[in-house]
Amino acid sequence: QVCAGACLEPTAVSAATAASLGPSSRSAPVERYGEQEWQMRCKLAVAYRIASHFSWDQLVFNHITVKIPGSQKLEGGPHFLINPFGLRFDEVTASSLLKVNLAGDIIDRGTGPGVLLKQGFVVHSAVHAAREDLVCVWHSHHADTTAVCMTKAGLLPLSQEAIALQGRVSYHPFEGTASDLSERERLAASLGPENKVMMMENHGPITAGWSVEEAFVLHYLLTLSCSWQIKAMAAAGGDLSKMRVPSGEELDRMYQRAREAVNREHDEHDKKHEQYSEGLEMWKAAVRLVEEKHGHADIYC
Repeated sequence: QVCAGACLEPTAVSAATAASLGPSSRSAPVERYGEQEWQMRCKLAVAYRIASHFSWDQLVFNHITVKIPGSQKLEGGPHFLINPFGLRFDEVTASSLLKVNLAGDIIDRGTGPGVLLKQGFVVHSAVHAAREDLVCVWHSHHADTTAVCMTKAGLLPLSQEAIALQGRVSYHPFEGTASDLSERERLAASLGPENKVMMMENHGPITAGWSVEEAFVLHYLLTLSCSWQIKAMAAAGGDLSKMRVPSGEELDRMYQRAREAVNREHDEHDKKHEQYSEGLEMWKAAVRLVEEKHGHADIYC
């Protein structure tokens, strides 16, 4: 089972993907953005397609953002990439992404209409400004997860995925639509200095990571946990006393087991098979899924 405590290192766009694009399709954007930013644009574009596949979008709303490496020292930095308002997630491409700064200035409008939705800017700039350790911020209104955000119970430790997140989830009080710039300070305070998952009450989830891959895995674990929780609560008629909720002692034991699984040092079987990462394989599988569906040229352009 994937443990939320495991960081996923950022990976480059696969060699197969780069080769399929050909030199002519890469030269212009790389010349415009530089190799490092173009890589981030490609990774974020495929992340939007993945989010669309899992219904982590709401027509033209919701956002995923990534910080441009090295942009902290630039004026208004750090700069980050975000989708232009008006495009569906399955329409976002690497070159259509906006590049903005913490003041809300659009540094590069990409090839699309270039409109920045204020609510998306408020939520994502809050995290990018407060947490230098985080590269990617992933926010959605996923139906089941948002429903859990509407309950006082919050995320319950009912599944393996939910247990991996226990003690690492922050909560932010509901303030209505996120159009007030002053909410950024409160969002940052609610997230805190260490957590990478936050439930915005009556609004929706945020996951973040020091890579796009980590933010994806956390969002996958969180949304799956909430979908099962909603189904379990419905089956129990909303009565928590009828649900199998592990005790504190049981949770400590389960979480320790999850940590041992990540460390790959628990027993001889772990030591023989230590060269793999569940989270990285999850990301690569999701990338293959949407690349096969949409085609490389439709995403990385």
